[in-house]
Amino acid sequence: MRESFKKALAEHGVDVEGSIRRFCGNEGLYEKFLFKFLADDNFSKVAPAFEAGDYETALIAAHTLKGVSANLGINNVFQISSEIVNMIRAGKQENAKDLYADFEKAYEEIYQIIKQEQG
Repeated sequence: MRESFKKALAEHGVDVEGSIRRFCGNEGLYEKFLFKFLADDNFSKVAPAFEAGDYETALIAAHTLKGVSANLGINNVFQISSEIVNMIRAGKQENAKDLYADFEKAYEEIYQIIKQEQG
């Protein structure tokens, strides 16, 4: 992994070193899974689900993204997706929808960093 990539991720709240440790020190494997993050379609399911009032789909997509982002150390996405999941489960769907703009911002920042590195 290039140092500049690690630095860009860390500057955006990614626990790069902790994640590499979770991947048994294998930076290449960690990077491979970061690139797979780009192909995960769960983020793209959340907004349409909210718009359609389909909170079950929003919950499943946000919950899946919560797990993926936790494993990859993408803390900003993890924290917001956790809040969305908790609010939907608590019956506070409108509050969950209100978090979408922050969720989108956090997701897009990381997505663009990874996409740029992937080339």
